[in-house]
Amino acid sequence: TPPTLIDRNAGRPPRMNQWNIALQREITRDLLVEAAYVGNRGVWFLSNSLVDLNPLTPQRLLAAGLDISNAADRALLTSPVSSAAVVARGFRAPYAGFPTGSTLAQALRKYPQFGNLDIQEAPLGNSWYDSLQMKLTKRTSHGLDVAATFAGQKEPSNGGQGYGTFNTITGLVNDVFNRPNQKSISSQSEPFAFSVAYNYQLPALGHNRWARAAVGGWTFGGILRYASGLPIPVPTAQNNLSALLFRGAFANRVPGQPLFSKDLNCRCIDPNKDLVLNPAAWSDPAPGQWGVSSAYYSDFRYARRPNEQLSLGRIFRISSMNDPVANNARATATYNLRGVLTGGFGYINPGSLYSQPRNGQIVARIRF
Repeated sequence: TPPTLIDRNAGRPPRMNQWNIALQREITRDLLVEAAYVGNRGVWFLSNSLVDLNPLTPQRLLAAGLDISNAADRALLTSPVSSAAVVARGFRAPYAGFPTGSTLAQALRKYPQFGNLDIQEAPLGNSWYDSLQMKLTKRTSHGLDVAATFAGQKEPSNGGQGYGTFNTITGLVNDVFNRPNQKSISSQSEPFAFSVAYNYQLPALGHNRWARAAVGGWTFGGILRYASGLPIPVPTAQNNLSALLFRGAFANRVPGQPLFSKDLNCRCIDPNKDLVLNPAAWSDPAPGQWGVSSAYYSDFRYARRPNEQLSLGRIFRISSMNDPVANNARATATYNLRGVLTGGFGYINPGSLYSQPRNGQIVARIRF
């Protein structure tokens, strides 16, 4: 309720063509650098938001003698179908039993008995990807290994953010009836991303065996990732288009106006006092008109969210011998060809572990 249509092309596998050109160079025996251009083009990704099954368009209104740019006609569209003004213009309920409190706009829809009709598995999404990817690898030497990567990338799409099961993929779309103009950066866009992973094992220093045992063998590691913030969706226009055509529209961006009143990454924001977005940067389209903004803009992003994971580890080896064989006091000692003891009363097998070895656990947690 309401019914859902499965797209006629449901189940069509998406297709992606990918190419890359890479250059790799060994700087030293243990140090390797790489740089590559990676690109791909994808089609037939799920994008249910690019379809409207029960639309009310300006063209449909013109065929009914109504002009959405006319203020009187807009007022008529939001009036009940039983109102005197609607009846005076010659409009009637589309079928017997149609709710008289519903608006004229609802009565003029293709299927007036329903609201918005869902479609699933519509393979209409396209994606574009171009990137410069660089990598530095330091192989393990002197106890240290490092892997660092950087990607500078552009990743537009037209509402298809990927593919999955029913109703999992819905991109933001401004004008569903103008698909070519819906290309914008992806909602998961990160134009710059840098990550580094490393491990370092401390050597055993000094001549004192107790000092060497205490200091040596400690391992320090980390995985650090720094990337651009994710895009902020463009605000919704407040021009009543959803009541007239049952479609939302985006606000238009005002040229020259800053998008932020404070930099989200400045660490100078008091959330109890500060409004960080600039409302003057956005304006509503004319009443009943579509906005011309993209779904996302590259310079309108949330704060960066670094991901930093650090580790400290040490392996302590503790000897633990097995129990001696004690079931037969008459068993004589046996040896292998190398003269190593292999059996006998009181024999301890050095190749097996004690069935109940010592164990312990140390846990530390820091939250901030």
